[in-house]
Amino acid sequence: MKFTRSVWVSGAIVVGSVLLALFLSGVLIFETLELKSIDARFGLRGHRAEIDSSLVVVAIDDASFLELPSKWPFPRSYWAKAIRNLSEAGARLIVMDVELTEPSHKDPKEDQELVQAVRDAGNVILAGKIVYEAGSHGIRYAHLLRPFPALARAGKSWGVVNALEDADGFIRRYMLYQRVGQDTAYSIAVQAYRALNGLQDQPPVISHDRGFCLGDNCVPHGDLGSMYINYAGPAATYPTYSLAHILDDAEFDLVGDEDTDIFEMHKIWGTFKDKIVFIGASAEELQDNKYTPFFRYMGAKQKMPGVETHVNALATLLHRDYIRAAGFWTSLLILLLAAGLVTLAALTLRPFVALGVTVLLWISYLILSVALFSRGNLLVPVVAPMLAATFAYLGNVVHRAATQEREKRFYRDTFAHYVPRQVVDQMLNSGRLPQFGGERREMTVLFSDIRSFTTYSEAHSPEEVVEQLSEYLTAMVDVIFANEGTLDKFVGDEIMALFGAPFYYEDHALRACRTAVQMLERLKELHEKWRSEGKPLLRFGVGINTGKMIVGNLGSKQLFDYTVIGDNVNVGARLEGTNKKYGTSILMSESTYQEVKDQVVAREIDMVKVKGKTKPLRIYELMAVGDAPPDLRDLATRFEEALQLYRQRRWSDALQLFYKLLKEHPNDGPSTLYVQRCLDLMENPPGLDWTAVTDLW
Repeated sequence: MKFTRSVWVSGAIVVGSVLLALFLSGVLIFETLELKSIDARFGLRGHRAEIDSSLVVVAIDDASFLELPSKWPFPRSYWAKAIRNLSEAGARLIVMDVELTEPSHKDPKEDQELVQAVRDAGNVILAGKIVYEAGSHGIRYAHLLRPFPALARAGKSWGVVNALEDADGFIRRYMLYQRVGQDTAYSIAVQAYRALNGLQDQPPVISHDRGFCLGDNCVPHGDLGSMYINYAGPAATYPTYSLAHILDDAEFDLVGDEDTDIFEMHKIWGTFKDKIVFIGASAEELQDNKYTPFFRYMGAKQKMPGVETHVNALATLLHRDYIRAAGFWTSLLILLLAAGLVTLAALTLRPFVALGVTVLLWISYLILSVALFSRGNLLVPVVAPMLAATFAYLGNVVHRAATQEREKRFYRDTFAHYVPRQVVDQMLNSGRLPQFGGERREMTVLFSDIRSFTTYSEAHSPEEVVEQLSEYLTAMVDVIFANEGTLDKFVGDEIMALFGAPFYYEDHALRACRTAVQMLERLKELHEKWRSEGKPLLRFGVGINTGKMIVGNLGSKQLFDYTVIGDNVNVGARLEGTNKKYGTSILMSESTYQEVKDQVVAREIDMVKVKGKTKPLRIYELMAVGDAPPDLRDLATRFEEALQLYRQRRWSDALQLFYKLLKEHPNDGPSTLYVQRCLDLMENPPGLDWTAVTDLW
């Protein structure tokens, strides 16, 4: 009887977990997580090893705005010339992701020139769109906006360029077709595929079983007549050329010194021979740059021009490299297996062991989902199975852990207002209240302080100061906690944080550096918000030092804090203030730099003399953690070259290099300082005993 009841309860937990997971997977937050999991799978798969070299992009980019004589919107003679040039260069197909739906009201001759160029080329796919209008009773009407009639007749065909965005605004799917009234509108990539394969007179076949068929090429389409775009990589994966350079031949003059007649060379090189050329916008001001699964690829945030999404869609069609999503019954079976396996583990193992099995199941399934996507283009659900497994685990163990968890939650919520959460967790796990005393430990300390805070606070009301300071401190502490740092204390507007205590981890220096960089990024985000609210912008300096420190519950027997003391703590505090002199935001000591030098971008700033020490201390500016833009690495390298010349007493040579850096980076504080130092030393040369050591402290 007891066994039967247990089976029924377990079965109910499995079924309930699956039903709850199915329900929640349709909620926006979990739907968004599922979408982000697709992005993660693209990121882990990375670039395609090979891309279709026949596909290229001609971009209406920033260079086009700067170098072309006429301003946007460009005269239609530009499009006519671009088509003629590409046609003469041997382009196999020209796809215009530029909507030309109305005749020109300024110069009908330009329309005639464009129509003639399109007709002569004979291989131009034009762009239209579906326009939606709101009607009464919540009804939305759609109608087609075609290229203007004469142009439509001249083109090979035309297709719509509407973007199909997911709930989070990202483009992962591509509209293949849509019925608009009595018409069926096909996308521009579909029309390009039909033109390339001689299928213009053979309409696509749409069936429930086979999908969307272009000849013998059947696309497994999903909702809204769409398919997943199998992106080859992030923006600019496909060769991209500026529209200005396509127009720049012997008969066309660009603005200023940019006129090189480069297209004449492209014709000689055969750049566009037998290519499928897409023409579309990439300049940000044209608002046609899209969020795609590769938006945050390799730590860099980069939108993709809308025209390149069409290129990726056509590549998917051409190579039949389709992404297939698991069907409902397959997904349901996965959920049942996930919940069933976790329930079996929870019934036969101790709670924490069962939790380990659950986590292992999550990890194994995530690895499997990535492998299925990378090797088989198969998308299986990720969030729903993990939810089902989680609910199954909770349903089986919550009754045994409820009392213990409730008691821990009470103490945690009570003490977390007074001491760092890590200390609370340590106290709860050990069962002992904090005791007086400390230990010597190798760790890293971080100090942050707002610049000119006294001036700011005197110029604003106490309420304004408290509100903005609270917002700033909350954001900074979030970053510290996210990197598992310990908030030591606030001293007015100053923040002191520890890394490597109370729980020690080997990469405490790297975590402190990552925290500092993320704090600076978070402050820039706050700047945008404050700027829109008309609030003053706060700026800070950060100092980081690594070394032996005494850490623990220090103070008197009656009152003590969890904190650190020692000479290395003082060095970190002094580095924070030293930022003012060098015009930097984040300075770290040599001991910190030696711990993280292979994982950060940093440059040596100076050698300084520390009070009470005979050996000078090298200090470094932390510029980035992990990957960084090439110009940032270039700045660090060239600055250190100039610094070496400065220390060799070659001040004139160093001055020239610092001047060059300032031309490229006008706001670079260290370069500005060293320009002045070089000038001073050249004007008043020091004695032979001069050393490049600055007495700051």
